[in-house]
Amino acid sequence: QISEENIDDLLYFARVGDKDEFDFLRTSICIREKVKLAELLEYTKEKHSGNGPMHMAAANGHDALLADICKAITDSAPQNPAMLAVLNAQNNAGNTALHWAALNGHLPAVKVLLENGADPTITNHRGHDAIFEAELNDKSDVVKWVLEEG
Repeated sequence: QISEENIDDLLYFARVGDKDEFDFLRTSICIREKVKLAELLEYTKEKHSGNGPMHMAAANGHDALLADICKAITDSAPQNPAMLAVLNAQNNAGNTALHWAALNGHLPAVKVLLENGADPTITNHRGHDAIFEAELNDKSDVVKWVLEEG
């Protein structure tokens, strides 16, 4: 059983982009609880919003942390089902980590997510995909890059 304190700490480290603390805690939890990182990430969510560590890191532009998490999950097989489930997990409003990175204009985070298999066609509960959210929030560099390169 993963404690609420551990969940809060993981979410906090993801929000502030503390790779070392996040990695240390997630490794110790995975060993102690005998779970894989993908399982831990699916379980670790903020109660009210449904945001997980990927949402937190993406919303705050912590592309290096996102890349580390993706690498840790894909070591066995890139774009495996567990990886795609983590990348495309939706919060209570239907937003994915890609929605958060795009609407906040964090292009490097958007690139990491898309390069690792995030689905840009997923829509939130308002029917908006990540690119539409970026456009609504005047993040033209994100919109332009995704339309031209993504």
